[in-house]
Amino acid sequence: MRLALGISVFTAMFFTAAFAAEVPVETISITLARDVVNKTVELVESRGLYPRQQAEYDQAKAALLSMFDGQGVEINRQDLYARIRKVLRTLDTNGHTFLIPAGRQMTVQRKQTAPNDLPPPTFQLLKTSYGTVLRWTPPPIVNSSVNAIEPYLKRFHDEAQATSEISQACALVVDLSEQSGGNAWPPFVAMYPLFGNANKARWVDRDGKRTAFVNPANLERMNRNYGDGRNIPLKRFNSGPLAVVAGKRTSSAGEMLLIALLGEARVQTFGNTSSGQTTANATYALPDGSTLVLTQSHYALGDGPIYRGGVEPMHPFNPKETQNDGLTTVANWAAENSPHCRHDESNVVTPN
Repeated sequence: MRLALGISVFTAMFFTAAFAAEVPVETISITLARDVVNKTVELVESRGLYPRQQAEYDQAKAALLSMFDGQGVEINRQDLYARIRKVLRTLDTNGHTFLIPAGRQMTVQRKQTAPNDLPPPTFQLLKTSYGTVLRWTPPPIVNSSVNAIEPYLKRFHDEAQATSEISQACALVVDLSEQSGGNAWPPFVAMYPLFGNANKARWVDRDGKRTAFVNPANLERMNRNYGDGRNIPLKRFNSGPLAVVAGKRTSSAGEMLLIALLGEARVQTFGNTSSGQTTANATYALPDGSTLVLTQSHYALGDGPIYRGGVEPMHPFNPKETQNDGLTTVANWAAENSPHCRHDESNVVTPN
């Protein structure tokens, strides 16, 4: 029996607001519209982050409720959605709370022919003077179900097995530059060996309560439940300095993974500032078939300040250099600082 491990609410948390086109019916009954409004307001006020300004929220809510004044038996659906979105825009979520219309689906910026037709995670071997560095670029995944973990891990293992030289790598670079949003949990499980029990990544709810969201034991259990028994090829990189790359396409789910890795004291980040969707969402079905993607937490490290906007790298790429030049710098740093590569301790360096 496989365990969901309490992530049923969170498997669809981390999406960008791109939708597959399908036009819903233009009007709905006033009874159904009231149900949609009541459910939305109840969720926002009981679980969502607080408004930036209470007066602004109250005004938008009043405008939403006033649409029922003097109405007949039907409500224009687009007008309903527009008024709900005005309410959502007053919340302190950096635009990460949104409404998906009925009949539409959430997508990420990558084409996939079927929910389980996943692109395999990308492994690349980079040669340096200190040894071979493994660059892993986990792709985003649109499927929001827990069931997406199993095929994702299979592709992950299949590609690792097909990359015979992977055992030669003496250092690892985790490249999140293609993590543009989606379901964070499949790549999260795949990278579980990189996390320790002292991880400082936290969810911070609207009242300031902090909850650790990196649980290595649970991630390992998920790997056993949804994996096929093969060893995670990242296990031998579970200690020593770790290089992580991010960029402006690193968004939402990708930023969750980035902050999870930043919770490890050994991590150094490179690249460019991330997209700025640095909040944790949950999805809720509304009575008319639409979906509310509601921000419920900020992120933070330990007792530090919450993240607002993009996550800046510790070591920014030189804007005058190409992406490949930047990756060469990262690979060299990873090899120079890895205890598994060929160098004396006197050669260990920290980038400027």
